[in-house]
Amino acid sequence: MIFRRFCFFLCIAFVASGCASSKLTKELETIGFEWVPLSGGPFTVGDVYFEDNPDSRPVHPVRVAPFYISKYETTLDQFDWFTIKTDREQIFPEQLDRGRRAVSNLNWTDAQAFCEFIGGRLPTEVEWEFAASGGPLKQMYPGTNEEEEAEEYVRYIQNSLAEVFPVGSKLPNAFGLFDMGGNVAEWIGSFYEYYPEPGTEPIPFDLENRELRIVRGGGFSADRSVTRTYWRSGTLARVATAGIGVRCAKDFD
Repeated sequence: MIFRRFCFFLCIAFVASGCASSKLTKELETIGFEWVPLSGGPFTVGDVYFEDNPDSRPVHPVRVAPFYISKYETTLDQFDWFTIKTDREQIFPEQLDRGRRAVSNLNWTDAQAFCEFIGGRLPTEVEWEFAASGGPLKQMYPGTNEEEEAEEYVRYIQNSLAEVFPVGSKLPNAFGLFDMGGNVAEWIGSFYEYYPEPGTEPIPFDLENRELRIVRGGGFSADRSVTRTYWRSGTLARVATAGIGVRCAKDFD
């Protein structure tokens, strides 16, 4: 009898969890949130083009596990939905034409909280670079290896106004992801202080006791070179500026 009751309550919990997940999926669809599955695989991390960025050296091979990443940068509408659900303050309340404009002015903790609320997390650095580069294509910019074609895929200081734009206003990269370079930089969930030497394991950055974090992709006020897929930029977790937003990832079920 006890076993039957346990199975009954276990089934009820399973059904309730499934219903909650289904409800969240429908709500995310309503606010225009889309996950893109990436199969992962072998990948080379770092600057294989110019070898002039010490933060992106030495180049080293990794194997990326399958994961999901959001098709677009998180928008103001999507973050507004999150603030209502969690009773948080609205970001840029004076911004009237919100729509699908990318959210910014949120710190690392805010970005992490949003991703966790929708069942995801912030992407690791390796995942982000894999997604931006088109995986094995290892493209210099998200969508192209050609400097003169970069403006078709990324929004940076030389081809932008001094403001955040709606997501998806440039061409997508090889994985169908938009704005992996430019518009707003994106918070990363993991950080390695230096890349490891060949044959050695990376030393994890102490995220709990040190405040330095990393952002990727550059933004509307960055030089074009900063939007390259291998470029790394560090900043403090508490920083919230108009040039930094968020894109989420999650593990395969």
